[in-house]
Amino acid sequence: MSSNKRNLRSSTPAVRASIITSNVVCTSAITPSSTSSPAEHVDWVMPGSKLPGLSVSQLKLLRQKQHKLSTTATDTLSSFPPSSPHLINALSSTLIFAQHEAGTAVCIGPAGWVVTCAHCFGDTEEEYRAANKRRWLLSYTGIAVQAECRVWNPRCDLALLKIVALESDAGKQGDVPSFSFVHLAADAPAVKTPIICIGQPGRDDLESDTTRRTKYNLVEVSEGRIRGMVKGADPHDNSEIGSLMHDAWTYWGHSGAPFLKERDAALVGLHSSWDEETGMRHGVPLVAIQAFLEDLGIRAIGDSGMEVSMDVHGLLQSNERKVTTIP
Repeated sequence: MSSNKRNLRSSTPAVRASIITSNVVCTSAITPSSTSSPAEHVDWVMPGSKLPGLSVSQLKLLRQKQHKLSTTATDTLSSFPPSSPHLINALSSTLIFAQHEAGTAVCIGPAGWVVTCAHCFGDTEEEYRAANKRRWLLSYTGIAVQAECRVWNPRCDLALLKIVALESDAGKQGDVPSFSFVHLAADAPAVKTPIICIGQPGRDDLESDTTRRTKYNLVEVSEGRIRGMVKGADPHDNSEIGSLMHDAWTYWGHSGAPFLKERDAALVGLHSSWDEETGMRHGVPLVAIQAFLEDLGIRAIGDSGMEVSMDVHGLLQSNERKVTTIP
């Protein structure tokens, strides 16, 4: 399957379900982080400021995406029944990358811990080392957050990010924001489990023989089902193609998009790739995400999302020397 390594082209997209824009949003109330380790500083940036780490062209693109998201947020939210708070929360917990390369991520803890695919930061260690470790992401309302990659693991194709800055006037320096987040499912999903996938399609039309843009929304939501695991594959090795199979519609740019159980929006995987030979979509399975976090001393803890043990908190601090590359 090496020839199918992380090919994100979709030649025959399935019928797409409801269309949505979605991301992590700071809650209106500024509350302390519920991790067991000391709350980590988050910078508050006033709306409309020049965001750090972006060139003029990058900032212009972010503002364009931000405007589009903010003007469609109300319509996006109203397309979901109020009786589905778990689904609305999942939308609020999903982030899209603000740069041209697209990409998606999902928040898994109220203190701003985020997971995505490792290849969003580079396919090789050389690419990762050369990449900017801090990226700006956007919520479905257009709120911008800056997240820093703390741990990068190309074998399981997972990266752990921490939100370090927030563009908002809802708080002041020293306040600790609390973010919307999704829970990890307790058990691996059975075959044919209904799922939703929330992700950002790339802007380039890969089906066209000429250069043109797609007409997809910045964030699309599709429905599908889990199709099982690749026979004989190691679920912890997603370096060439994801070991979890699914049939939810995805496109280039969906890497890192969460798979959530339709029933309760619990996280069961991340989209990563597709197989050119079979047309099957693939992703990183729940078991790999759980092991990735457990190896770092992080575990899920009920309603508070996740707990970071005191002994590993230092490892995850903002410091290039301490950013860990796991072979």
